[in-house]
Amino acid sequence: MTDVPHGEGLSRLLDPLARTAYRSAYALARVYWFVRRPQTRGVFVGVWHAGRVLLLQNSYKHKLSMPGGGYHRGESAPECGARELREEVGVHMAPAVLRTVFETVGSEENKDDHVTFVEVDVDAEPVLTIDRREVTWAAFIDLDTALRLNLSSLVRAYLEDAKHRRG
Repeated sequence: MTDVPHGEGLSRLLDPLARTAYRSAYALARVYWFVRRPQTRGVFVGVWHAGRVLLLQNSYKHKLSMPGGGYHRGESAPECGARELREEVGVHMAPAVLRTVFETVGSEENKDDHVTFVEVDVDAEPVLTIDRREVTWAAFIDLDTALRLNLSSLVRAYLEDAKHRRG
């Protein structure tokens, strides 16, 4: 029998339950959004290293995305982006280094999703820490490969814009 540290063994049991909870909550949110058609505001963060961009897979979505989420009361786009980076992939970054570069509106999830993209170029690839619950995978991918992947429409719009801006 292989020894598994107590916390790791418990995590192996809880992770699938947490992923199921995320999928269930997301499904309920999609029904609510379908009925109400709300306007939402959110931020995505483009983290770039050596021509590659950070993408991630949320446990409750089929398409690849980027670190991001909705604003908390009183947050600026860079503050929201810095918080989401920390929460989703364990990367600590000062809001001041995140620059606003792109805005778009999407309706892929039955809501008018007003999204601001902030981005940063880093000299060294940061160590990523994912929880295997909300985020199940994250990696830096070169831009051309990323554009061939199954991306959310909002992330695709940003990456297409980035391809033109970044040359």
